[in-house]
Amino acid sequence: MLIIITFIILFLSALTLLVLRLFNPGFRYSWLLAVTGAFLAWISVLFWQLDMPLVLTLPSWQPTVLFPASPLFLADQLSWAYAFSLATLGLGALLTAVARDNFPNSPAWAGTLALSGVGILAVLAENPLTLLLAWTAIDLAELITLLGSVQEKGLRERVVVSFATRVAGSGFLLWAGLVSTAEGTSLNFVAAPKEAGFYMLIAAGLRLGILPIHLPFRTESSLRRGYGTVLRLTSAAASLILLARIPYNSLQSPLIPYILGLISIAALYSSWMWFQATESLDARPYWLLGMASLALAATLRANPSGSVAWGTALILGGGALFLSSLQNKWLNRLILLGLFSMSSLPMTLTAMGWESNVSSWWGFWFLLLPAHGLLLAGYFRHARRTKAENFKTQNQLSRLIYPSGIGIMLLALLLLGVWGWQGASSIGAWRFGLGSILLVTILIRLLPRIRALNPSQAHWLKPDTEKNRNLISNVFWGLYYFLRNLVRQITNIFESDGGILWALLFIILFASLLSEGIR
Repeated sequence: MLIIITFIILFLSALTLLVLRLFNPGFRYSWLLAVTGAFLAWISVLFWQLDMPLVLTLPSWQPTVLFPASPLFLADQLSWAYAFSLATLGLGALLTAVARDNFPNSPAWAGTLALSGVGILAVLAENPLTLLLAWTAIDLAELITLLGSVQEKGLRERVVVSFATRVAGSGFLLWAGLVSTAEGTSLNFVAAPKEAGFYMLIAAGLRLGILPIHLPFRTESSLRRGYGTVLRLTSAAASLILLARIPYNSLQSPLIPYILGLISIAALYSSWMWFQATESLDARPYWLLGMASLALAATLRANPSGSVAWGTALILGGGALFLSSLQNKWLNRLILLGLFSMSSLPMTLTAMGWESNVSSWWGFWFLLLPAHGLLLAGYFRHARRTKAENFKTQNQLSRLIYPSGIGIMLLALLLLGVWGWQGASSIGAWRFGLGSILLVTILIRLLPRIRALNPSQAHWLKPDTEKNRNLISNVFWGLYYFLRNLVRQITNIFESDGGILWALLFIILFASLLSEGIR
């Protein structure tokens, strides 16, 4: 019942905003209505803790031969942490909206509420069918939003390719279900065959951009700081929950050490790009890729709680940074609280992120630890950035409400570290946290002294992360253009006059094969 209450609050609030937009465009309290709905949903998620685990089962689908498992939602300690993070992100995005240039914007607020609801549905998914439905809804929302915000042909092409990559990830999860059915069992997140777990891992890697490494599309949309941030982080959370659900027993493969090596390289590469970027929103894909790599590495170390720790840090820490647009000395210092919460020091959110129940990963710590340090050092740089916007130019209401939107996400970071799930308030592998902090301190001290660490001064670094395409991106797009041109040439051949001759040739070959079979 508590799960249903949360969904009703979010979707009813979004629907009310859209109806008011259509029939009463001059309604003055749309923002207050949106914030009230988000706040009530946030409170309701807190009440889930009184009676967990919570289960919500929908009626069985017909025919049962095609749908042996009905949509099912489960709120346990791991999924609650993600649901609480997404509810906090939605509330923080609406509170900080008072300082946006496009205020008021009720369609964006309705989209934020709806996305929060769909994202919570995704992280509560108990079986692959439920997760696939939520993935599809999020992917379609992202596709429609991005296609509506860009006009250039090249950018629209990148939107479609990004969508196709996510659909491919969903296809691998569907393939895992088929493999499980072939083994005579129904795929679920409790027990999975050996081969199915490997496909689930590839599905999560594709959707997060890790396996193979690729950057999600970013666009110069006016909504990318508010609604765009919620869209990006919700999509990431919906994929990250799969990492916490994959049974480690289904990942017994000789390829796992090699995959862990590739993930470590992806983490190090993305963290370096994040560290040397000049704009936080431009570098947002690298933040997602780097933190998601650490979460995936925790999954391969049989540490699902550690995966959730990195994932919630990605959402809340990134949300506090990316939603911050106005500059103030005290507000910048407040954002640095996120640095402490993600430091892996004892009693922090990511304290148990370095723990491992297997011994095969220790050979990769020399890549993962510097990646963590670079992510934190980059977070420090972006949190202390200076911009032309002045916090004092806002009205008194904005100066009171806007910091609360950032503060509630930082408060959630601290809260999850001591109360997030069983095993929170952990000492963890404190040596790794101490090593990361030491590396951050060194990088910050060297930052003004070494040109290569300061992109605004370095002569060989391009600050625009979109134009500065890397080797992997060039190879990917080169392969894509080659296949596109090949398909276009084949299409031109079949659609031209010569297509008739090819059709006749295929008919003759088919007829000859049939005649041989009859004989």
